[in-house]
Amino acid sequence: MQIIPMSPTIHTIPAVDKAFNTPPAEVTETAKAGELPETGTFLDALTGLWNQAAEAQAQKSEDMVNVMLGDTESLEQMQMNIAKAEIATELLVNVKNAVVDAYNEIMRMSI
Repeated sequence: MQIIPMSPTIHTIPAVDKAFNTPPAEVTETAKAGELPETGTFLDALTGLWNQAAEAQAQKSEDMVNVMLGDTESLEQMQMNIAKAEIATELLVNVKNAVVDAYNEIMRMSI
């Protein structure tokens, strides 16, 4: 998931980009001119987050089956996959809660 800065003077954190396996955002001519570059929608970001959590959970389930069958090559990697699945799920739940809170706040606004 790539977060595009609203200003060309604000840059993404390289460690976060590396964690999500995305290249850092490049400052284009449109960004220098003050226009926002075309990017994916908020729905695309949520879908990507959902897919990452689902992939992590699938890997966790596969690792658990391998442990039960005795096919354990790397316990450290399995533990990292379990932690990654837990973190991805927690992040997904927190983002969902923030979206629901924002929606409720918008619904409470008077027009």
